[in-house]
Amino acid sequence: MSEELIQKGLHKNGLKISDFEYYDLGATTLAQLKQYKIIPQKEYRKYSKRKPDALFVDRQNKKSVQVIAVIEFKKPDEFRNNKQQTEAIQQCNDVCQELDSKVGIITDGQITLWINPCQKAKENNYEDKTGKKRSYSFIRNEDKKDLSEPFLIQKVAETNYEKLNDETQNTLYYIGRITSCISENNSTLISTEEVDPLGLARSVWQDIYINTGKDPSKCLYNVVELFIFKFLSDLGVLKSPYDFGSLLNMYHNGNEEKDVLEYYARNSRKKIRELFPPGKDNTTIINGTIFVDSNGNPVLSQAYLFKKSLQKYKEFGSLKHVRKEFKTKLFETFLKQSKDKSRLGQFLTPRKVVSAIVDMSDVESLSDGARFCDPFCGVGGFLCESLHKTKRKEDFIPKNGKIKPKIVYHGFDKGSDDEEERTIILAKANALIYLSEALEKYPKLTNEFAKAFNEMFHLLTDSNLGTLKRIVDKEEEKYDLILTNPPYITSGVTSIRDEIKSEGLDQYYTTGSKGVEGLALEWIMRNLKKNGKAFVIIPDSILNVAQNKNIREYLLEGFFLNCIVSLPIKTFFNTPKKTYILGITKKNHKDQKQDFPVFSYLVSNIGETLDINRFEIEGKSDLVKAKELFNSYKGSPKTFPVSEIGDLRCKLWPIVKFNPDELWAVDKWWTRVEKVKLGVVEEEQILNIEQFKEKLDDFSDKLKEYKRILDKF
Repeated sequence: MSEELIQKGLHKNGLKISDFEYYDLGATTLAQLKQYKIIPQKEYRKYSKRKPDALFVDRQNKKSVQVIAVIEFKKPDEFRNNKQQTEAIQQCNDVCQELDSKVGIITDGQITLWINPCQKAKENNYEDKTGKKRSYSFIRNEDKKDLSEPFLIQKVAETNYEKLNDETQNTLYYIGRITSCISENNSTLISTEEVDPLGLARSVWQDIYINTGKDPSKCLYNVVELFIFKFLSDLGVLKSPYDFGSLLNMYHNGNEEKDVLEYYARNSRKKIRELFPPGKDNTTIINGTIFVDSNGNPVLSQAYLFKKSLQKYKEFGSLKHVRKEFKTKLFETFLKQSKDKSRLGQFLTPRKVVSAIVDMSDVESLSDGARFCDPFCGVGGFLCESLHKTKRKEDFIPKNGKIKPKIVYHGFDKGSDDEEERTIILAKANALIYLSEALEKYPKLTNEFAKAFNEMFHLLTDSNLGTLKRIVDKEEEKYDLILTNPPYITSGVTSIRDEIKSEGLDQYYTTGSKGVEGLALEWIMRNLKKNGKAFVIIPDSILNVAQNKNIREYLLEGFFLNCIVSLPIKTFFNTPKKTYILGITKKNHKDQKQDFPVFSYLVSNIGETLDINRFEIEGKSDLVKAKELFNSYKGSPKTFPVSEIGDLRCKLWPIVKFNPDELWAVDKWWTRVEKVKLGVVEEEQILNIEQFKEKLDDFSDKLKEYKRILDKF
């Protein structure tokens, strides 16, 4: 009988912490723990009288008790030097190996050592007091340094993960990481190598497209839904009996294909929507309507296709660590085949362009309470990429069970009840992938993540105007930073202007600019706070069309013109449109004069090929150079030493050169000689009469040869 277990109320169950039972001991022997079926039922012989300080035990399966961790507590004065630490480690390791524990933890409250109680380790071998040979390895993090995360557990029973304090959640996270990564041959928290499932998605999409004949974008939503299903299962967020593995087992256990699809629709899919509840716009992270209908009922005629798709996801392997550009590439790869791809052109911003603009914008330095917006967000590239930056990523790390970003994030997207137009769902799924590490660490806070996604991304269905209807009059509700790639559409603008007038919004659109891009730019400028910044991808029409004179004039009156960066044609694969990155800052008052030059850069290489394949190009791209030089320029624009840099692609222009009556296409301001040097245009070849005749003769001979070949047919 153990007095300690009875006194602490641990004789029936340990302290329930999430999925484990925690035993804070010190006076109870292994023999007594065995008696109460707290540890595996085996012979402990000479170790039966050993008394572990604390244990983490998984007793969910009463027939197969698993000791997860053995904890050895030491006083600081007993844990000062190497000898004391080694003795403590060996003491803990002996018990770990007897209990078949996954991990050993030794701590004095200040220093914490984590060990892999591996009997095949080579670096730490010793004989215990019974003469038995033992070994262990220090557990190392991804940087190959000894793991030193503190072991901190709240001493209150709590099965609700959301209510555990941050320190306990952190400890449980590392215990989970260790148990999933560590083996007798590995003691390192394996570096999370990112995978690119684009080939998988292409294969599944093709199956769905060929078998159903549905629009490519509709097929895409179903590819993404299955991806999210597998992704959440691999992260451990979606658990049995709802997860991917459980569904596959149904096939193996003899269930018919229709039964499995029905189970997915009625249970697994429903569970995902419970974990990630829809926002006010009724969008969440999934929205496929091929395997289920619009009401969520299974489409049983697609049961075989569903099974075939799941098999392909299984064969691919884990989706735990996905390349962050995957979502953008996925969207581009399949939407380019849509019958209405032109309408969706604004969503397809290459990630390299997005990343450069985010770096140029100083999103990391936004002060607490700042407001950040992408008014035409599509799949959310600008907002999601900002989460990849260290400081902004911290905005979505839960504190005390809550996610409270230090700045406001808003992404808007126009849509309707037609699922093909609800790209905001892809934006939320994109954010999920970007925040996968945080979600893995806090798998039971899905409702908090869903709330954050719903507050970030908004589908606008109340008007054909979409974002153009959302005018903000109050200065404090305007935005400190806007990053966006608005739509470039000229057809149908008259009807949009008529609707603006009927909504009583014509007072906010006064420049008479051409195309939706002009209306979008005017929205951006009117919705910036004083001193607020915007980086906008614009088509050449803003700079080159006489009808846009007024918007250029409006820009100069109320804004500082920071930069115009020329992007190459075909930067966007679905349009040959010439585009630029426009950077502006709103003035405090219109009387302010710009006394510094405008930065410009001529980009030819964005870091990837400008075809549909988008292969990576080795070396530093022009876009990266442009970003780096702009970030140097903005620190001191008046004295930026452009002449000393020696980069012919970079030029500064005095603000007087930007006359609203004239054209602002900066790429036209490089001389032909400069463009030849840069390889932007080929050098002219001047021929004399004889050389010209030779060229004509060669051309004539080739035509005759082609004719002879054709005559054979």
